[in-house]
Amino acid sequence: MKKNYNQFKEFIKQSKKILILTHKGPDVDAFCSSLLLKQILLELYPKKKVVFRAKQNPSLKLPGMKEIEIVKELKSEGFDLIILTDAGDLSLCIEDTDNVEDSIPQIIIDHHDTFFEKKKNTVLVNENMSSATEQVYMLFRILYKNEFKLNEDSSTLVQYGIVADTGRFLYDITTPNTHRVFADAKSIVDVDLEDFAYRNSKFPREATHAIIKYLESLKIEKDMAYMFVDRKDLEEDLELKQGASEAQAFLRDRYLRFIQGVHWGFIIKPDMNTKDSWFVSFRSTKGYQDVRVIAEELGGGGHTYASGVLIKADSIEALLTKILNIIEKHLKA
Repeated sequence: MKKNYNQFKEFIKQSKKILILTHKGPDVDAFCSSLLLKQILLELYPKKKVVFRAKQNPSLKLPGMKEIEIVKELKSEGFDLIILTDAGDLSLCIEDTDNVEDSIPQIIIDHHDTFFEKKKNTVLVNENMSSATEQVYMLFRILYKNEFKLNEDSSTLVQYGIVADTGRFLYDITTPNTHRVFADAKSIVDVDLEDFAYRNSKFPREATHAIIKYLESLKIEKDMAYMFVDRKDLEEDLELKQGASEAQAFLRDRYLRFIQGVHWGFIIKPDMNTKDSWFVSFRSTKGYQDVRVIAEELGGGGHTYASGVLIKADSIEALLTKILNIIEKHLKA
């Protein structure tokens, strides 16, 4: 990994205009790692142009979020380096309608278990840490040593990113190093974790209609549950469409595995930016189903108990058939 660290530094030195991207439907860690990366790069290399682009804002207030360039279409024109955070491949960050050139040199800063085929002019930094935020922190701490210093904003981002992806240190991806990094950041600014958890657990009241729609589709098979909304329902109901993403996230993280007798499952949301594309999120309880292997066979990936995939299917029925067939195959194995 030391070689990759040095390659990272060389790529940065050789670039003049850097574009930061993260995965579609970014979560707190995706935003925090990207904002942290942008802030540190500008402090170390003030003459470089560093831009973080996304298609949506964070759902909670984060330091530096006003500097995110919110766009309808991601473009790489004019940039000589692309850095991906919290994603192992460019395909996880862009839609068919985006215009991002894959031939531009790339740096990938990730922490997921799934590794994609390495491309030319690409540097991968992934030591399977608790979060992309922890990986960004460790990269600069080791590579730049005393040149790298945290301030209140970057310390806040470190704490938010780690807490969000570790479930407040409850998940087994938490390591002693995770606690050390968090303590380093907390020594500079003491983030109120209770307040963060409270704000991060909220969902807009506009999502209520979509939550009800999802619950109407709930299916339970043995210890697995799944939910979905159909594309045509979102196309015909603006209120449903506006609340679908928040409803999906809420039910995925705070409902699906908490049904009595249910230990794992998945939830589906149509990708309204790309025809016949669907987001499928898998979640499992520790000690039960490995959902990463299922997601990988479907073309995605992630962690053992939290994975996802973007799948092409011309109908919800065809999509469910594809997913359930793969699940049946793994349950019989």
